[in-house]
Amino acid sequence: MRGLRSARRVRGQSTVEYVLVLLAFLATLIALGAIWTAVRSGALQRHARESMSHNVEGGMTIVFLQDLSSF
Repeated sequence: MRGLRSARRVRGQSTVEYVLVLLAFLATLIALGAIWTAVRSGALQRHARESMSHNVEGGMTIVFLQDLSSF
């Protein structure tokens, strides 16, 4: 009886580990899909251009250097 309980516990742990790995893999795929969509639609480039335009127009300022260092 003792061996049967141990086998069930190991099998249950394997199932939990499998589900955790599967969820992490699916989350990675969804994140990559979201990034791919943002790049293809131009939203990523548009956001980068809009966030940098307020600093580039005035020349090299402290704010521009701070933004550059954050990348």
